[in-house]
Amino acid sequence: MKKVRPLLLLGLVLGGVYLLANTGKLSLINGAGWNKKSFILEYTAFYTGCQHEERREERHAPQNRAALLERLTGEGWVITNFTAGRVALAKDVAKLCRDCQEQEFVGIYGNEIGVYAGSPEKPGPLKQVIPVDISRLPQAEIDDLRAGIVCHEAQEKWRILEGYQN
Repeated sequence: MKKVRPLLLLGLVLGGVYLLANTGKLSLINGAGWNKKSFILEYTAFYTGCQHEERREERHAPQNRAALLERLTGEGWVITNFTAGRVALAKDVAKLCRDCQEQEFVGIYGNEIGVYAGSPEKPGPLKQVIPVDISRLPQAEIDDLRAGIVCHEAQEKWRILEGYQN
């Protein structure tokens, strides 16, 4: 049912636009407003793997609008807002966002050490738990873990984790 609703909404919106255009009541589609300037596509991708959202905008020529929207809706994008100058699109993506794919950090998970995707400012899902009781660590190291220690390379992560296990 979750996947059917966006399709029904898309069908309703496109059907209404089609009816207005064919009755001559939508002058923008018939040529008056769209040919004078470009329009903006606003993309919002929601990454279900990490629960993060990414937004971006693109400017396009008005003559490409119909074909572009048809292609994008075929790729799973759903129109969430539609005006003469802007079309907002949304899509759920079943993976991690780019930041969570490229970065990871060491932090605290319960009373142990956890390795997370993403960054301390924008944490992603837990990737690994290291069974080290953090209550036995010096306060400075606990504070570092609480703030999150960014790992720029896999070797750096293993050196950090090895230091906590000794």
